[in-house]
Order: sequence, then structure tokens, then C-alpha cells
Amino acid sequence: MLYPVHIEPGDATRAHGITLPDFPGCFSAADDWSDIPAKVQEAVEAHFADGEPIPAPSDLQRWVDSRQYEGGVWLLVDIDLSRARID
Repeated sequence: MLYPVHIEPGDATRAHGITLPDFPGCFSAADDWSDIPAKVQEAVEAHFADGEPIPAPSDLQRWVDSRQYEGGVWLLVDIDLSRARID
């Protein structure tokens, strides 16, 4: 499923900050832009390791207008929820 992900771009000395607003407290970082999808997947798997319910993706527009996420850029990242569940 495609989830909105907020990225605070890094530079030569700091990684890109990754926040998943649909999952409060779930965040990560990546040195390269190409690493972001894998880092998001990894963060979601760790965040939901205890088996709590995973919410459906929200509408990106909900977050774009939020003052909490001013600046940065938005991506929609395809998260494999089957890998984030304990069965």
C-alpha cells in the first residue's frame, strides 16, 4: 500500500530524515535517496513487530497542509504490510 512519507533532505554531513505520519513515532534515516524505500519498510516492520493493527494510508493532502510538516518533501512509498505482521 502507498503511504505518505515526509523527508527532510540531508546533506554531505547528515542523513535524510524520514517520518511516517500515519504511524506516530515511526521514523528512520537514509544516506542516499535510493535507500529511502528500504529504510521505510524496515522502520515499519520494527514499529509493528508486536502485532498491533496497521492503519490504512491517509490522504497525502491531510499532511501537506499541516504546519507540523512544513519544508521537506513528500513521497508515496509502497509498504509491504505482509512483512510487518506477526502471524
